[in-house]
Amino acid sequence: MTIDLHAHAIVPEALAEMVAAHPDFGPTLFSEDGTRYLSYPGRARLGPLPEAIFEPDIRLRDMDEKRVDVQIIAVPPPNYHYHVPAHVGVDFASIQNDFLIQLSDGQPDRFHVFGTLPLQDIDASLKEIERIAGIPRVRGVEMGTNINGVELDDPSLSPVWESLEAANLPVWLHPDQRSIAGPERLSDYYLQNFIGIPLDSTIAAARLIFGGVLERYPSLRFGFCHGGGFAPYQVGRWEHGWGVREEARTFVTDKGPRHYFSTLYFDSLTHDVISLQLLGQRVGWDHVVLGSDYPFDMASTDPVAGVEAAGLGEEEMKMVLEGNASHFLRPLGGSES
Repeated sequence: MTIDLHAHAIVPEALAEMVAAHPDFGPTLFSEDGTRYLSYPGRARLGPLPEAIFEPDIRLRDMDEKRVDVQIIAVPPPNYHYHVPAHVGVDFASIQNDFLIQLSDGQPDRFHVFGTLPLQDIDASLKEIERIAGIPRVRGVEMGTNINGVELDDPSLSPVWESLEAANLPVWLHPDQRSIAGPERLSDYYLQNFIGIPLDSTIAAARLIFGGVLERYPSLRFGFCHGGGFAPYQVGRWEHGWGVREEARTFVTDKGPRHYFSTLYFDSLTHDVISLQLLGQRVGWDHVVLGSDYPFDMASTDPVAGVEAAGLGEEEMKMVLEGNASHFLRPLGGSES
């Protein structure tokens, strides 16, 4: 059984309900030259959007063709809506979670869910965690690499980490290119995606490590899209710096970055066989999971074949395609590990 942890879905009925609830903030679909886009008030649009992001039948056909048995579906990052007023974000998160769960209900053997949280409201996020934790096919939560500028080691997020750890819901981190570091230098050539997204993942990994989040919540599992950005290539620099710079030891004093880095999970979406081989050598093939970014244009066109190209043995292939996902995700039975 192959499990793709990096797949996005939009339910049109959810969009309609979001607009009906908060017309000044809700995202709306529109067409331009025969292509559909999603418009966000005051923010960059999302698209072009392939029909597969809306249509389960197309998704299932593509999954069969690409040898993917299960997708863990999640909203595209612009739909986190961390930037909107808290009461709006609360409604948007619950609406989207409900419709993703309904989508999973229609194909329970093929679609499972990463929930989204209204992280601009911590108390509401705790309530949403409790609510979705009661649904077995919610296998974890997806969140951004920063929360509208708030870094992941910010103390305000501590109750969220505690609640997720208690519920055995892992965290799948995916940047939103509308909320990345250094956007003023990345506005040309689609660099906000090519560089900005992996850069923000790298910052998030460093914050989790040096900020002591991984030390304080050792049972909470974190996974990264896009092969972890630039972090796997720089962990040696982090380890060296931790040894020579006092600032780096503010929250982690006994164990260096390599130790904490070894607890993270990373998807296979590197778009390059040598990069994927390096990732596996760096983090261990037991911490690499299948990820496609389906169905966007930056997705892998054949994610299973991309892993096969790395020349792994049979046991390593089984780990990447299924076994590691089973270790990372909350078990289908619920919160028990």
